Amino acid sequence: MKFDINFDNMPEYVLIRTEGEASARGFDDLLAKLVDSPGWIAGTSQLVDHRKLIMENLASDDVKRIKKIVKKHSKKMGNGRCAFVVKDALAFGISRMYELMGGESRLELRIFYSTDEAVTWLKQKKPFSIEQTF
Repeated sequence: MKFDINFDNMPEYVLIRTEGEASARGFDDLLAKLVDSPGWIAGTSQLVDHRKLIMENLASDDVKRIKKIVKKHSKKMGNGRCAFVVKDALAFGISRMYELMGGESRLELRIFYSTDEAVTWLKQKKPFSIEQTF
């Protein structure tokens, strides 16, 4: 699995592009590189463009492993928003399966078919909550 991490849109979000065959190891490498990058700030939102990622061979066990990998890196990631951009219904379904299994548990996650819609959502202010006042 290949990936590219672009910090040009900081502080609003980091752009991550993935391609090739999806794998748990690839996601572990991606997240380690992201959170260990000098430009990374915990809590920054992420726009993850998975449109060139091949997800057809991911099984539910792979998705569970990816969820554990994200949890391993979660303290360094913080609680920013995460927008996945996918190419088709299969990728959307796999991404939803990940979300429903508790993926990105510290982040607010949404899945989109359009980069423009994902960016618009990422730039929206988070709704006010009582927790934010203390």
